[in-house]
Amino acid sequence: MGECNLCGSEKFRMVKDRLRGCPSRFKVFRCLSCGHIQVLPRPTPQEDKEFYDENMQDKNRGKKLEYAKLKENTIYDTRRHVELVKELVSGKECSIVDIGAGYGFFVNSLAEAGYSNVLGIEIGRERRELGQKHTAVRMIDYDVLHSQEKIGTFDCIALFHVLEHMADPIGFFKAIRHLMHERTVLICEVPNADELLLETCLAYNDFYWIRSHLNYFTRNSLQMCFQYAGLHNVEFRFQQRYGLMNLCNWLSTGRPQIEQPIFVMDERYGPIEGNYRQMLESQGHSDALIAVHRGSE
Repeated sequence: MGECNLCGSEKFRMVKDRLRGCPSRFKVFRCLSCGHIQVLPRPTPQEDKEFYDENMQDKNRGKKLEYAKLKENTIYDTRRHVELVKELVSGKECSIVDIGAGYGFFVNSLAEAGYSNVLGIEIGRERRELGQKHTAVRMIDYDVLHSQEKIGTFDCIALFHVLEHMADPIGFFKAIRHLMHERTVLICEVPNADELLLETCLAYNDFYWIRSHLNYFTRNSLQMCFQYAGLHNVEFRFQQRYGLMNLCNWLSTGRPQIEQPIFVMDERYGPIEGNYRQMLESQGHSDALIAVHRGSE
């Protein structure tokens, strides 16, 4: 069947017997040795290339591939990520690479904020070509794992919802070390498999597991991934992306908001919204998890 992507064990317990929008041969398992959750069997490199070149990640989710609509639906995360870079990296002349740049919303927003040395890496042909039409920031097709091309080192490496897509996350971390210098800040954000809504809403649990996510990280398993790759100086944060209205929608209708995701409520409900997010983040049950690594060691 396969090995654990973190510890190499071959002993698993099934978590989900079907994934949304993909062939039935893929299933979700939890490693009985280290607890990591992943998809088995691993897709082949050719399957992954075809999957991302044809942008099946978004097409399987039923998203309309209209640039303006996609940008509008992701503006909350884009702004949040720009603020995170401002907090963690000094100076707008710093070099930043966004691995898994998608449609280029984040790199374009960095350029608009005054950052002058920004690069986007996106292996998905359809996403990269659409994004490049709307930004002056260079977006390239670069295989971090296998390319022999030298593109230099960077002051900041951004991995926003990328690591969960890697068949070999430890190997991926080891591979990107050639993009790092001794003071590089690596920001890695992934979905949090300890999210409370997974336990409290069956419809959301059925919706959650997808073909494009080959790994499902908790704080413990993400920390193991960093450690096994030789990256030890890591700070973890919990982040709630979707707001209280998203919770109410799932619990009342059992459906997602594909057309208009609900990240925030009307600002007049600010205290309620803030308490909701603070509760989940303080308990480690938010929908996202952020790891910040400083220095290549």
